[in-house]
Amino acid sequence: MLIKAGEHGHLAQLLTFMVLGEQLAHDCAQAQVFLASEPGQQTFLAGQARQEGYHALAFQGAIRWLTPRVQQPSLMSQHMNDYRDLLESAIARRDFTETLLAEQIILEGLGEAILKKIETGLVKRRAPLQRLRRILIHQEEAHHQFGLRILTKMLERDEVSHDTLRDRTQEYLPLAKTLLFSTQDAFYAIDENPQEYWDAFYQHLPPWLQTTSSPAHQPLSS
Repeated sequence: MLIKAGEHGHLAQLLTFMVLGEQLAHDCAQAQVFLASEPGQQTFLAGQARQEGYHALAFQGAIRWLTPRVQQPSLMSQHMNDYRDLLESAIARRDFTETLLAEQIILEGLGEAILKKIETGLVKRRAPLQRLRRILIHQEEAHHQFGLRILTKMLERDEVSHDTLRDRTQEYLPLAKTLLFSTQDAFYAIDENPQEYWDAFYQHLPPWLQTTSSPAHQPLSS
């Protein structure tokens, strides 16, 4: 793999972001199995939980290969814990709709956007395990589409309103953007712009969420 001098630690930091996200997605999917009302949904979510666990292990292996001494950035962990607290609150209320919005739509959508853009750089660097990386991206897409299908059906059946979903998004979207930009130094170090990653994610949100103004980026203190 052709990695420039000094890039190892920065790539490992970005993968640490992915590990934290996959761990949260795993825990959420496990809980959603007991919130879903249909057997087919429960089966999918049980499978998603297994896949998220494998994803976290794969990223952890890549991190160890890049740099065995990388440390988990405390700022990133803090923001991920904030996101986890919001999501676990929805789980505790048994609000399946909100968990789908927070996990499958926002968190999975952001992870998918990051993986797809990082993949371009990994191909240029002749990174190994290209087939495995494609599988990870495909599974992230499937998780995102699963949540989108269920929420779309809920909207069609008037089980939830667009306004309700947009209101709930106001808590999660700004925090998701803060999470992404907590790794901005790592992005810039490998000649990537985190704003482009956010834009790619935001443009693929469902239209009924895009009417929400995109949270403005505020530089984070180091």
